[in-house]
This record gives sequence, C-alpha cells and structure tokens, in this order.
Amino acid sequence: MYRKTITSLVCITAFFSACFGQFRVSPYLLPTDSADAVRLTWFTDQEVPGKLAVWEPNAADTQYYSPAPVLVPALSYSALEESERDSFPDMFRNANWKHTVELKDLKPRTTYAYRVIQGTERYINEFAVAPVKGRRERVRFVAFADSETDPEGRHTKRPWVAGKQAPESSGRPKGLDSYLLTETAGFKANLKQIKMEKPDFIVLPGDIVQGGGYQRAWDEFFFHVAGKFDNILGQTLLLPAIGNWENFGARNGGYDPRAVFQSRAKYKAYFSLPGNGYPAYQDCYYRVDYGPVTVITLDSSNGLPDSTDNDTNINISASTYPGDDLPDISRGSEQWRWAEAQLREAHEAGQVIFVQFHHIPYSSGGHILPLTAENSSGQAGVPMRVYTPIFKKYGVVAVICGHNESLEHSLVDGIHYWDVGIAGDGFGYSLDDVDPRRFNAYRQWVAHVDAPENWRGRQLLSGGKHYGHLVVDVVPKGTHGYEVTMTPQYIFPVTDESGQVISTETRVYNHVIITSSP
Repeated sequence: MYRKTITSLVCITAFFSACFGQFRVSPYLLPTDSADAVRLTWFTDQEVPGKLAVWEPNAADTQYYSPAPVLVPALSYSALEESERDSFPDMFRNANWKHTVELKDLKPRTTYAYRVIQGTERYINEFAVAPVKGRRERVRFVAFADSETDPEGRHTKRPWVAGKQAPESSGRPKGLDSYLLTETAGFKANLKQIKMEKPDFIVLPGDIVQGGGYQRAWDEFFFHVAGKFDNILGQTLLLPAIGNWENFGARNGGYDPRAVFQSRAKYKAYFSLPGNGYPAYQDCYYRVDYGPVTVITLDSSNGLPDSTDNDTNINISASTYPGDDLPDISRGSEQWRWAEAQLREAHEAGQVIFVQFHHIPYSSGGHILPLTAENSSGQAGVPMRVYTPIFKKYGVVAVICGHNESLEHSLVDGIHYWDVGIAGDGFGYSLDDVDPRRFNAYRQWVAHVDAPENWRGRQLLSGGKHYGHLVVDVVPKGTHGYEVTMTPQYIFPVTDESGQVISTETRVYNHVIITSSP
C-alpha cells in the first residue's frame, strides 16, 4: 500500500553471497538535497571499482555508473581491535573503500531497480523515489533509536527491571532480572517487522552503535541493516541523527577529545547527508522533504557554556575539542538560527513537520536531570527545551528522540514528544516514583507504567517493556489538512509455561495517537 513490494528482482542468494564476498557494507540509501535524487553507498575492503546499473522496471533505458572507490582511513580498526582479531572471526581486512553515487533526476513516486556488481559478487534490489515536495500523498515512516550495536549483543541479555503488574498477574518470576531475548535477536526481529511495514523512510535519532569510535560496533550495525543479517537499507531511505554514543570512543578512548573527534568522523564517513549551508557542520544537521512531510534533524550533542544547565553532555568541551564540527544547540547559535529558518519555510509551504534529535527534553527517565543537579547522568535532555517555542510557533507535529532507552510519550503545547529508544539495546524505565525531581508533568504514557506485565507463573502473557518502533502514517484529510497516526509497536517474546521463548510476534501498545496537521 505504501510502497511497491520488492519484486523477484531482489536476489536473496546474491545478497547473502555479497555480504561474505567483496562487499563490506552492501548498498544502502541516504537522502540528498533534492527530493528527486537518492544517494547509494556501499563499502568494500579492496580497491576494486564496482559497476552500478539503475533502471525503471519494464522500461528500456538503463543508467550505468562506476564510481571510483575512496579509501576512508577514519574507519580503520584501532590497534586494540587488531590485537583482538582472533576473537572476532567476522572482522574484515583493515581497509574501507567507499563507493557512492548520487542518482539524480529520478521520476517522483517511481520504483527503480538497481544492480551492483563488485568483482564476482552482485547485489540486486529496488527503491521508491519520494513524491514531489508538498504533493498531497500518503506517507509512512518508522522511528526508533538506541540500537547501540556491538558484537557482544549477540549473546547479551539486558537487565530488565520489573514494571507495573496487572491486577491478575502472578508477578515477575523470582530471579528473572534479564530480558528474554539477546540484543541481537531483539534488533533482528524489530527490523524484520519494520521491513514488513514497508515504510517510505526510517528515522533513527541517535545511539546507533555502542561507541562511535569502536569500528566493530559499526560493522555490527551494518550487518543488521546492510550486511549478512539483513538489508533493509538497500530498499528504504535512512535519516540518521547523532546520539551521545556517536560521540563516544568506547574502548578506543572513551570521551577523550581526540576520541570524540574520531567517533564523529566515523559517523560522517558513513552518512553523507543533505547540506545545511555551514561546511563545518556538514552531516551534523539537515532537512529532508518527502512529499508533504518535512523532517528536520538536529545535533543535540553539545550546548554552551560547557558543563552548565545549557549543556547536554558533561564529557564534551568545546574548548578542548580538536575540530570545528561540533555545533552548539543554544538559542542564537548557527544551528538554532538554521532550524528556525527551516521551520519557518516548511510551515509557510504547508508541510507536515517532524523534528528528530537524540536527547529527549521531556521524560521521567535517567537522563532528564540537568548537568548541575545531584546524581545527574551527565547526559541531560532538558537543554533541548530551548527549541520548544519555535516548534510550537511553526506547527511541529511531533519531536522524535531516544536516549532513555524507553518508550515514553509527552504532550507539550500541542507537540507530541516521543522517546523511541527501544530499537534493540537496553530497557530504561520511569524513575519519578523514586526521585520526584524526574516527574514529567507532560507525560501521557510510558511503557514501564502503562503497559502492565501479566504473568502466569513463568509465562509472560502480555504487557511489559520490549523492543519495538513507532509507525507514523501521514494521510491527506479533506482539501488541505492531514491526519497523522502514531502507532507504537513492539516485539513480544512468546514463551511456553516454563518461560522459554518459542517465538516472537508483533503487538501494538494501547496508546495509538491520532492527530491532525493543518
């Protein structure tokens, strides 16, 4: 309904052979400055030019490209990672050759097939082009955050604090403190369901990997989305944002300023994004128009002055950062002025506006206290409230964030704020019952409280916090307006009477939001 189904042109056998052959990352789709163009990127570990063919099915014309591969030193394994190679059999050669093509002048709302031949391997898939900006068409997108991939996720089951219990529940079984699925199993199931939703694009507001400076974490992410586990980004446009983990070197330097710089360099090497008029901040924040929908992506990494209640990260200091690509979030900054200009233009054009960034400004979770508060996590979302007045002024429908690894919905001055940090990593929870300072007066719903667990012995029947995503449908309504439906879906681990997981199924939380945009 929302996109043409991928046809038999998708060669599953070729896809998987490609992942284990000369593709390091199989082709994936990113937005460009124009709605009638897409960027197709893939990586190899050898300097061998690939051959790209793009055509409109059932049409005669085929366009051919052979971009010159470019070595990207920023994506090299560290000495530490190299020293541990024997423990990680699916590490690649220590070379990243980037192949990228901007496909221009595509027909709106048209499906194109493409084939990439890389040495003896080949990859075949399809993608759909966006509608003309402003055209009144139905659009569907999916949002999730905090995938935080790394190889350890294949066997890690995250801590799982018990939520509210249903009246009929026998209670969380004693000793069951870890989730029922590994991080990898949860993320895989989440992506499988998203693929079935056939979204026009995916919004991913940060914490993509478990350490932006940790190359194996990036390898693991692309195994899931453009590699040996799945290839959803070969057919679906990705709109990413920078999270605090994309500023963190993890085992390769933590928050050392040089590690922060290197972490951001890896993010930008993978994600070549639309321009914003500020060369120093290229790929940090950007705007995408998709038919009647506008998505504005911000970089919430740092506020000035450092280490004050205007700042979002106590570990990052503009005074010691060795680069010039760390934008300020504060009122009047370049990013703030750019955001207001984009909001104004989109509003005047009658677009349905969404905003994404990582640090959720309204929540009852672990990252809500300002940096100067006692027991602050040092990763505060509150400073991003500075944008709320201009979001309201220009009619933003929803702000989509992550950060608390929770599913929480707040309503502020008519704007819907979502924390969708449930991609496939941790399980955050509401803390306002133990710390009144974290009380969220704007909260409408949070999974930890409003989806009560219902247990029968060791078998979970319903409810609870789980991995999942938000499905957003924008549908023309009447002659001018739009109806926006936001549906929180989750991957439920079906268990037998002994508590063993026997399957997973997709369920919908009882908090579907339907609103309108003029």
